[in-house]
Amino acid sequence: MDLKLIFQNQILICAAASWVFAQSLKIFIILFKRHNYETKDLIIHAVFGTGGMPSSHTATVTAITLSIGFKEGFNTGLFALSVIFLLIVFRDATGVRLASGQQAITINRILDEIKIEDQDKVKKIKEVKGHTLLEGLVGSFIGIIVSLAFCFAI
Repeated sequence: MDLKLIFQNQILICAAASWVFAQSLKIFIILFKRHNYETKDLIIHAVFGTGGMPSSHTATVTAITLSIGFKEGFNTGLFALSVIFLLIVFRDATGVRLASGQQAITINRILDEIKIEDQDKVKKIKEVKGHTLLEGLVGSFIGIIVSLAFCFAI
């Protein structure tokens, strides 16, 4: 197996470019809003963070879906599978993860306020950030723009 072929996969490159573009845009938005991040924290947030404007999840999956459509055809089973995958990711990012993150914040606040005998045994819930509908839509728009650029200009 020639691993160099992975770096020639237009769909994979387009997906990666969409993710990088969305995450980079997220850094500029964070800096514009003047959040007090140290450089190290900003880099960690940019690479591993969740939530915020725009959604890199939806940017990536939208780019994959359109790239598959352009390269393989919009009437293929692979494109259909990709559309379903996009819808699931979009719904998860803007619905399920957003709601579960808000619930985790509320539960952790309640745990902080109540008196529990053995506080060490109670673990806080991870507060995962989801996306608003606008953040998801902007992410999808980025995926569309990047895939159009890759499929027609490159």
